[in-house]
Amino acid sequence: MKVAVVGGGPAGLATLKFLTTAHLFFPIPPIDVRLFEAEPEIGGTFTQRVYEDAELVSSKYLTAFSDFRLPLDAPDFVTPAVYVQYLRDYLTHFNLWTQVRCNTRVTRIVRRQPSGHTITTITSVNDAVETTTWDCDAVAMCTGIHVLPSIPDIPGLDRVPTVLHSSQLKTRGQFGKYTHVVVLGAGETGMDMAHLAVTAPTASVTLCHRGGFFCAPKIVPLPSPRGRTPESAAPRPNKPVDTSVASLFDTAYAHPVLQRSPLLWAAYDVWVRKMHWCIGGTEEGPDQWVGQMSKERKHLDSLFMCKSDRALPYISAGHRSTSLLHRIRSSILSVPIRPNRGGRTIAVRSWPSSIDKSGAMHFSPSSSFSPTTDPLKPDVVILATGYGTTFPMLDHTRGAYPSLQSASVRGIYSPESVDVAYIGFVRPSIGAIPPLAELQAQLWTLRLLQRFFPARMPSARSAHAVAAYEMDWKLHPRAGYDMYRDKRGVDHESYAYQLALDMGAAPTWRFVMRKGWRCFYTWAMGSNFNTKFRMVGPWRDELVAEDIMRGELYGVVKRSGGLVYFFTYSVIPLIVFGTISLSLYAAFWAASLPGRACAGVTSVFGRRNKDNVMQKIAA
Repeated sequence: MKVAVVGGGPAGLATLKFLTTAHLFFPIPPIDVRLFEAEPEIGGTFTQRVYEDAELVSSKYLTAFSDFRLPLDAPDFVTPAVYVQYLRDYLTHFNLWTQVRCNTRVTRIVRRQPSGHTITTITSVNDAVETTTWDCDAVAMCTGIHVLPSIPDIPGLDRVPTVLHSSQLKTRGQFGKYTHVVVLGAGETGMDMAHLAVTAPTASVTLCHRGGFFCAPKIVPLPSPRGRTPESAAPRPNKPVDTSVASLFDTAYAHPVLQRSPLLWAAYDVWVRKMHWCIGGTEEGPDQWVGQMSKERKHLDSLFMCKSDRALPYISAGHRSTSLLHRIRSSILSVPIRPNRGGRTIAVRSWPSSIDKSGAMHFSPSSSFSPTTDPLKPDVVILATGYGTTFPMLDHTRGAYPSLQSASVRGIYSPESVDVAYIGFVRPSIGAIPPLAELQAQLWTLRLLQRFFPARMPSARSAHAVAAYEMDWKLHPRAGYDMYRDKRGVDHESYAYQLALDMGAAPTWRFVMRKGWRCFYTWAMGSNFNTKFRMVGPWRDELVAEDIMRGELYGVVKRSGGLVYFFTYSVIPLIVFGTISLSLYAAFWAASLPGRACAGVTSVFGRRNKDNVMQKIAA
C-alpha cells in the first residue's frame, strides 16, 4: 500500500508517523509513505509565516503530540523556533526523515482507473528542476489553513504607500519611523501586529475590526484586591487556560442528553463573561474596554476567542471605567493592570469602507463599534485578514475529488472517498490545531486500513473503552455568523473526545482508576490531552501514556490556577454537571427496566417453546 502526504507542517508529520508505524499496531505489511513539502524546511506556517516576538497561543502541554513531548524545561508557551525544532526532533525520534521530500511541490493529483492516484511533483535542488510522478493508493491533504493570504476588497487600498499582508511582516523595522499604521483584523495575529507597531517608533497605531473581538487570556489571570501583584508572586506564570478544563462530566461521562443540550454551553458562557466582569470590569476579557461584540453574537459557542492580549493595555488606556461601581469592584477583586509603555495607545476603529484619492481612509457610521468616523490617512496598512484555503493540485473535473466542504465524516473525509483525507483543517476556539490533526490522522488511518485490509484489522472495541455516541462538537451559527461552515470552527474538548470515541480510544473510569490516583486526577481534572487516548484503543501505547500522565501532565493539572478559578471553573461544574449526568444515567436505566423485563420473559418463553418443539420432533 502506498500513501502520499501533501504538506510538512504538524498535521502532515503526524499523518506520516501513524501511517509509517501502522504495521507495529496492526497485522498488516508496512505502508510506503512519502511526504511532499514545497518549502526547504518542514514546519509549515511555524517556519514560513513567523514574525518578531511571536509565541504560540496554545500551551506546550496541549500542543505536543501524544507520545513525544516538548522539553520539560521549555516555557509553557514556546516560540515558533522552539516548536519547529521539536518537530524536527519528532521526525528523528520516530526515524521518519527518509520519507520526507522537501523542496518538492505537488503540482497535480489525478485519479487512476479503476482506483488509486497519480502524484506529479516538481523538485528544485541547486537550480535543477526535476518533474516526477508517483502512483499511490491514498492521499492525505495536509497543506494547512495558513497558506493563501486573504486580501479584503476595500476600494482605494492601493493608494496607501505601504500595504503588507501579515505573512510578509517579519520585524518592527518594516513599519518605518514616525508612520501612521493601520492594522486590519483583530484576531490573534492582528493583536500581535498592533503590539509590534505600538512598540516601534511609529507615530500612531489603529486597529480595525468588523464586528468586535473577545480577548480571552491564555494564562489563568490571578485577581487580587485593587489588582496588586503580591510581592511573593512565583516567577512562573500561572496555569495555562487550555490545560484547566475538568473533562470529567464536561466531555467524559457527560450524559449525551446533557452534552448535546444548550445547558453546558450556557453555563460556561455565563461563567466566563461574568467572571471576566468580576475580575476586570468587562465581559469580553480582563481589561478589554473597547471593541465589544454585539449582544446577539457574544456567545462562547459561536466565536473564536483571541488568546493574544499583549496589545490590550494600549487598547484600553484611556477607556477604563471610573464609575463608583467599578471602583468598588476593583477594590474587592481585580486583575493587575499592565502598563502601556511610553504612554502610547492603540486606537480602535470599525472596518474601513474606502480610501480616497488623497489616501484618506473612510469609515462607515457605527456607533456601537467606533466612537468616530473621521477619516484617517495611513502610511502603512497591515492586513491581518487571515488566509483562504485552496487545493489547485487536485483534479476536480467530473467530481474526481471531494471538496473540503464535503468531507462530512468529522471534517476529515467523504464517506464515498475514504482514500482522500483533509487533515488539520479544523480550527478550535480555544485549543490547538496540531493535537486535533494528530487525532484526525489516527482516525483516518484506522478507517483507511479497515478499507484496504478488512480481514486483518480488528473489529472489536476494547472492553476498557467507552461506547461511542454522538457529541455536539461544532461551533454554532449565531447572528449571521457560522464559524463551522465558514472556518471549520470546533470546540477542542468535544471534538477531541468525539474522535477518541469513534476510535474506541476513550478509556473508562474504572480502567484509569486502576492506574493510580495521579493518572486518574489528570484524566478527570485535566483537559483532553491526546495522551489520554493512547491508554486504550487501536493506537494503544499504555506505558508511554501512563508515564506522561503521571509526570508532565499531572504536574500542570495539579496547579490550581488560584482558588477562585479552581472552585468556580472546575469544582462547581464538576459537582453540578456530575449530579445532572448521574441522574440522567439513573433515569434512563430505570426507564429501560420494563423493557428488559419483557425481553427476559420473552426469552424464557421462547426457550420453552423451542424445547417443546424439539421434544415433539424427538418423539
